[in-house]
Order: sequence, then C-alpha cells, then structure tokens
Amino acid sequence: MAKMLRLYSLLFLFTILFSEARLTSSHPFSTKLSAKAMALKNEKLTHLHFYYHNLLAGPNATALPQNPKGPLDYSHPAGLFGRLTMADNPLMLDPELNSTEVGRVQGLYGVASRTDAALVELFNFVFTADGEYRGSTVTVLGRNPILATGTREMPVVGGTGVFGFARGKVHLKTQLFDKKTGNAVVECDIYVFHY
Repeated sequence: MAKMLRLYSLLFLFTILFSEARLTSSHPFSTKLSAKAMALKNEKLTHLHFYYHNLLAGPNATALPQNPKGPLDYSHPAGLFGRLTMADNPLMLDPELNSTEVGRVQGLYGVASRTDAALVELFNFVFTADGEYRGSTVTVLGRNPILATGTREMPVVGGTGVFGFARGKVHLKTQLFDKKTGNAVVECDIYVFHY
C-alpha cells in the first residue's frame, strides 16, 4: 500500500510538473517574436491629406443604404437611427470630384444616435495611386458626429502594407454637405504612426 501511495504521489508530481511546463511554453499556433526581428524599432509619423466624396444620390452614387428607413432627413436623426450604409467613396487629392484620385474609402457606417446625427464608421482608406503607398490601407473606427461644426476626430486602429501596425488619429472637416441628398465632401488629415 505504501508503494502504491508513493507511485500515485510520484504520478501526481509529474502531472503537475508537466502541466507547468505546458503553461510556460508556446502554443503550437504562436511564437514569441522580438520587435527587432520584425524591424519595429524605427517608428515613423506620416501626415496624409486628401478629400473623400460620400455620394448617396446621383448617377454615380458611391454609398448605398442597406436598410433605407424612409426619407433622408438629418434634421430628425431619430428617424434615421439604425440606418446602415456601405461605401466605396473616391479619395481625391483636391475637393473637386474631377481631381486626381489617390484611393478609395471603403467600409460601412450607421446612424448610432437617436438624438443627433452621429455615425459609427468603419472605413479602410485604400491607396491605389502609383507610389510608395499603393496597396496599403489605414483603418479607422469610431464615432463621427457629422453635423458638428469644426474638426472632428476619430482613431486610426490599424493598417496594412506601409502602414502595418498603424495607430493614430484622423481629423475630419466637412467641406460640403447636402442635407437633402446626404452627399458630402469631407477633408481628411490622417496622422499615423507606423513602422
């Protein structure tokens, strides 16, 4: 009986030691990397400036409501609450729609407030123009009170390509807004940290 008790005690100790060893080792699906190995020690700050056109109306609409809820009336936001819109808006160098296109603003937004015209937006700024940023993206997610005067701020939550590991902020300022159609021209200043 004493031998059996020692054997069980020994098995119990080995089980604990084996469990501890598994807890401190990597999982088969993960590996710990150093920042130096990923070349992440030289962080850069880049300022990007452009305009996007959110076109809900007209023959070349770039934003499509997914669940239209009656007429578009931003003076009564409670009636718009829950409205979702998919967007593939042109990203232009200048405020005019016929200026040089440098990319697209692709994503979705929804009216997230019953009391004011505030959107929750998830956008990827996709850079398509030739050059260093082509194929890269900056991802923005946050609240945008679209009728607020002055500059609004949203967070940069990620990116790809040149903007891998991105973080930062976006300043938005509406240059033109048609309350009847919802069409807008928005000036963007993106301040993005990346490696």
